[in-house]
Amino acid sequence: MEIYSSEEQQEEAIKRFLKENGTVLVLGAAIGLGGIYGFNYYKAEQVNTIANNSMSYSEVTASDDLPAKAAEYAKTHTDTQYSQLAQLLAVKSLVDAEKFDEATALLKDVIASDVDSSVKSIAIMRLARIENSQAQYAQALSTLATLTDGAFVVQKNELTGDIELAQGNVDKARTAYMAAEKAAGEQASNDLKMKLNDLTPAA
Repeated sequence: MEIYSSEEQQEEAIKRFLKENGTVLVLGAAIGLGGIYGFNYYKAEQVNTIANNSMSYSEVTASDDLPAKAAEYAKTHTDTQYSQLAQLLAVKSLVDAEKFDEATALLKDVIASDVDSSVKSIAIMRLARIENSQAQYAQALSTLATLTDGAFVVQKNELTGDIELAQGNVDKARTAYMAAEKAAGEQASNDLKMKLNDLTPAA
């Protein structure tokens, strides 16, 4: 079961924003990611703080012991998107090491904290994926039910379909995939289309 899927696009967009706009912010610009990611405009007086956080974050991501460094970073850089992203990176490292209990606990901490709505949505999606991979289907659906960010409606419906299909609920899975395809419109992925086609009765 793939723990990380299309919500990686949202995370990568956040990372690019934080990385690319550091230089712009030094010039005193107030630039926000906007749109579906819901970032607020930064104020010019935050330049030094953001620059320092960016440098520290880069050191964390380059560490050989990512989970430990991310945990340490999160404690000393609270209320920053960098801290939240460091925690998500730590989760990925834990999942790669098949330490699912630790990854689950960290994701729950992220979700329970006062984080940006987009980061929280990513954490919810990833927690539900882990739960699904561990055959905790009811819990995975319950976790997904807490996701209300409209930017993730496609991923939410597609994962719902995956969870229902894993339980043998073909009709519910098809309904969820159809909802995901409708929400995605022309942006529907080939993978989603294949899932739906596999469940479409032959004429």
